Amino acid sequence: MRKDATLSDHRSALQGYLRVARRHRLIILETIVFVPLIAVLVSLHQPRLYSASAEVLLSTQNLATQLNGIPDPNIYQSPDRTAQTQALLARVPEVAMRTVQAAGVRLSSDSFLANSSVTPKTNANLLDFTVQDHSRMLATRLAGTYAEQFVRYRQRLDTRALHTARTEVQQRIAKLSSAGDKSSPVYQSLITKDEQLATMEALQGSNASVVRTPSNAAQVQPKPVRNGILGLALGVALGIGLAFLREALDTRLRSADDIAERLGMPLLARLPAPPRGLRKKDRLVMLAEPAKASSEAFRMLRTNLDFVRLDNAAKSIMVTSSVEREGKSTTVANLAIALARGGERVALLDLDLRRPFLSRFFDLDRQPGVTEVAIGRAHLEGALVQVNLGEAGERGGLTRPAAGNGRAAPTSSGGSLHVLAAGVIPPNPGEFVGSDALATILDELQPRFDTILIDAPPALQVGDAIALSRHVDGIIVVVRLNVARRPLLNELHRQLSSSPAAKLGFVLTAAESEEGYGYGRGYYYETPQTQEEVSVP
Repeated sequence: MRKDATLSDHRSALQGYLRVARRHRLIILETIVFVPLIAVLVSLHQPRLYSASAEVLLSTQNLATQLNGIPDPNIYQSPDRTAQTQALLARVPEVAMRTVQAAGVRLSSDSFLANSSVTPKTNANLLDFTVQDHSRMLATRLAGTYAEQFVRYRQRLDTRALHTARTEVQQRIAKLSSAGDKSSPVYQSLITKDEQLATMEALQGSNASVVRTPSNAAQVQPKPVRNGILGLALGVALGIGLAFLREALDTRLRSADDIAERLGMPLLARLPAPPRGLRKKDRLVMLAEPAKASSEAFRMLRTNLDFVRLDNAAKSIMVTSSVEREGKSTTVANLAIALARGGERVALLDLDLRRPFLSRFFDLDRQPGVTEVAIGRAHLEGALVQVNLGEAGERGGLTRPAAGNGRAAPTSSGGSLHVLAAGVIPPNPGEFVGSDALATILDELQPRFDTILIDAPPALQVGDAIALSRHVDGIIVVVRLNVARRPLLNELHRQLSSSPAAKLGFVLTAAESEEGYGYGRGYYYETPQTQEEVSVP
């Protein structure tokens, strides 16, 4: 059991990684393409550079200690330390200057040392002398000369003590000879010592010898193929890293499940963005294209809302969002039409007094609105305008309700839709939505209609929606997928939790951008006219 749970967790984690990679595939592809391309282009613009190497064998013989029977102190040193010491010795300026002079090139010792290296080989008494140059022949000659000059320099160091001792002995011999004391035991002893020192100096030689001279120099740059392969590997790693970094920094919400978790509300419907042609003309899809698949999403929203209201008989419902441009006005207008065509008597109020929009959908610019009713300049019966839900494809005409009852001829399904525009914008909309006059208007609408839908301002931009939530039974939140951010929804959840109204659910707009959206959309059969939308002459 635990094994299956672990396997399921690993599978879920892998699927999450794949979703991140698929979501940011453009970043990954760009880095995979551009990083190797840049590496190859940089390589092609590099000047040619050649490298040659020579090897020197190190030894630790000491004839002086062997002839005198003195223990060699070098036997107690680590071989790696000895090799590293000799490598550093080869980097002294004197060796570099000797190399440059012997090779016959015009270079300073610093410039030569900057383009050369001496490296001890691992687990071996060998030094690798490497020289790089833009000329293949010069790199080969300098590498061989470098190794030879180090051997000579090391030989001079190894024989310096013997040479100094022999010089002192010869000076004493010459002094005794000039004094005519050649027959003395001291003279004979000095002659013998001079011969021993000469033999030791000849046998000592050098503790370093060249074992491999460079025959040719290899090209080390440019190498576009190698750099391209390395750039490809770097591009893959960098692209995946940037994708996950972008995912970590991106606060947008990607799925309805994430939104439901943060708001603590159920999902009522996924709504696709309305067609561009309808948006430009401020037309509603439920009026212009009621038989299209996009209209079916609003009928599904109507059905899900009915299920939610089985346990909570919410009659007045406020529709809001976190910020503007999330599609709340379009959603509430289409939902009102869907409810009316489903047989309900619906009242639609525009209480977004900051930016009223419903009048554009129903041509209510010249009609008195809720503000005129509140201040007594218009009667509620005269301000309510019924929308003709008759012929599909029409914008929707206006029909004056019968005087006194606020109703008009119902549709074939028995439903009707009345719209109350915002009216003249008051100087302080925040105080108006919390006034007793507005509460009185809402109370008068309660017995006349089955559902009262209210288009409220965004909850996080102004306080009107929270003040208005005291007068409604339920709240629906509209969330646009590409606009929603985690901090915004967290703050919206905090504000709505203080409202006494029931949180019915949320509606996801622009749902086509959600991962996996679209499954089953083609199952809806488009017909010229659905049964509930047949108009009665």
